[in-house]
Amino acid sequence: MIKRSNLLRLFLSIGSLILFMCCHSGNNRHHTASSSKASSHRLTRLSVDQTHIINEHGEKVMLRAVGLGGWLLQEGYMLNPNGEEIGTQWQMKNHLYNQGVSPENVEAFYQEWRDNFITQKDIDDIASLGFNAVRVPMHYELFLTAAQRSWRNKAIQDTTQLKHYVNGLSKWLDEGSLFAQPDQLEGIRLLDKLLDWCETNEMYVILDLHAAPGGQGTDANIADILVKNDLWKRKDQKQRLIYQEVTITLWKMLSKKYIHDDRIAWYDLINEPNNIPSNQPIHDLFDRLITAIRDLGDLHIIMVEGNGWGNNYDLMEPSTFRHSENLIYNAHRYWIPVEEDTVPDPNPNQINRIVNLIAFRERHQVPVWVGETGENDNEWLKQNIEKLEQANIGWCHWTYKRFDERENAALRRIPPPYPTEGKSAMETVLQNIHFSNTVPNNQTIQAVAPKP
Repeated sequence: MIKRSNLLRLFLSIGSLILFMCCHSGNNRHHTASSSKASSHRLTRLSVDQTHIINEHGEKVMLRAVGLGGWLLQEGYMLNPNGEEIGTQWQMKNHLYNQGVSPENVEAFYQEWRDNFITQKDIDDIASLGFNAVRVPMHYELFLTAAQRSWRNKAIQDTTQLKHYVNGLSKWLDEGSLFAQPDQLEGIRLLDKLLDWCETNEMYVILDLHAAPGGQGTDANIADILVKNDLWKRKDQKQRLIYQEVTITLWKMLSKKYIHDDRIAWYDLINEPNNIPSNQPIHDLFDRLITAIRDLGDLHIIMVEGNGWGNNYDLMEPSTFRHSENLIYNAHRYWIPVEEDTVPDPNPNQINRIVNLIAFRERHQVPVWVGETGENDNEWLKQNIEKLEQANIGWCHWTYKRFDERENAALRRIPPPYPTEGKSAMETVLQNIHFSNTVPNNQTIQAVAPKP
């Protein structure tokens, strides 16, 4: 026999369940907000309307974002401002190996780094400054299993093992074990946490494949490249461009995982292709990536990045792609002299100058977005943001925090010692990356933080 109190609890539970089901029986395309904020402020799916980004209410949306550089991918110049020879993450790992740190302890260091470099407190801080999005630079290796990553680490320690690693990628691809169990992967674990933190602050997330398989150019620093331009040329034993096949498989997994997640503003498929002799291979891979995502029924906005560090779109105009809907075009703006910004580049498809950026947008009737800008003095940063705002172009400040003892162009700085000091500095470095131990760069914040 059920006691009256238990029966009452049962009825209440059933009622709650029915209410829950009714509230969630609508279109399941939307991620349901878990925060306590009013549902009217829920993040909705973004889409393209000619030159504008709009939400589901038809309202124009301008994303003012911050890049989370250094979190899931280390870049050498952010680890030490004094120009150490360590330029890539794999060189940083090798530095630790050579000082006698075991592979297990190196991995433990990077695990703690990822768990503490960006946390809820960092995202709360970014939101408090008025930003409404973050761009997260991802390293593809974080979507491998720990066992698969160990093969790449062996190639880092001994370059003769690179062919063995490539053969492993081919094997995993063919047997279906590459990115096969998303919820067990480190990269997914971290993205899911980030999405929850950002949702609480009503901020969008842009997924940015910063370190593509094989490396998307010759600039090793930005993509942890083992062999330059390998994305475009490395073939496996079956004569496949293996890193391209891996890239497509990765994005298909991400698309399947997040197809209904409205907290994601768009997919930035490959960051800053650079120093590729022709744009045709870039176009062809982007066309395959876009088609693979659209064939899954995923209508998220997709960002296109061209040659020349994401600025040159010869052979990559919207009409050249099989699926031209819901595309947005990228530009990265660094170190452009003020006087050059109003002088058109002779190539109309070179769009990092403001005048070319606007002209490209109007000519092709597509939205444009400055996916990275920063790393300059505060007066330049201030004028740059003002010009972009006047042109109704959204932007992303690079970057949120990096190591330095002096104020720099990041929003926050991490005090020394620097990671490049190696084994002796590891413990202190892991303490200093915590939000509470970083220092705001107030002049930079004043120059770039969105105005109310």
